[in-house]
Amino acid sequence: MPDSHPAQWPLRDEMEFACLPSAARWARKHTRHTLARWNLPHLTGNAELLVSELVTNAYKAAGVDVEHHGYAALIGVPPIQMRLASDHRRLLIEVWDHSPKPPTIRQADLEAESGRGLFTIDVLWDCLKDRVGGVVIRKAGAEAPAGKDHA
Repeated sequence: MPDSHPAQWPLRDEMEFACLPSAARWARKHTRHTLARWNLPHLTGNAELLVSELVTNAYKAAGVDVEHHGYAALIGVPPIQMRLASDHRRLLIEVWDHSPKPPTIRQADLEAESGRGLFTIDVLWDCLKDRVGGVVIRKAGAEAPAGKDHA
């Protein structure tokens, strides 16, 4: 993972998740434990939601379907990478999915079961950007940071 602003974000934690449907669940759990360890429990709820959406988006971008093709579908698929960093006040969430395509916000039908993840992140960012101790997110692609970057 490329390192971004290490001096600005002294608390750092990195984790990789197999590209599985359960990756978002494990990322939420890891985020909750990391924030507790860093004494930032007030950021947990929003951070878990953001991590869940970003990691789910990364899983879907990989195009892996282990439910139909078994674990052999994971051969050669890079893991989903996540970095959490904090300056003791704010939280930076970075997720890499190794897809060459940048994330895009799309309009989902009212009855659609998916398609609202990046829209949710965008709305949450608007709600959080003026809060002290808010959550800062970055969705990064395989080559260079892309998508949301609110540092």
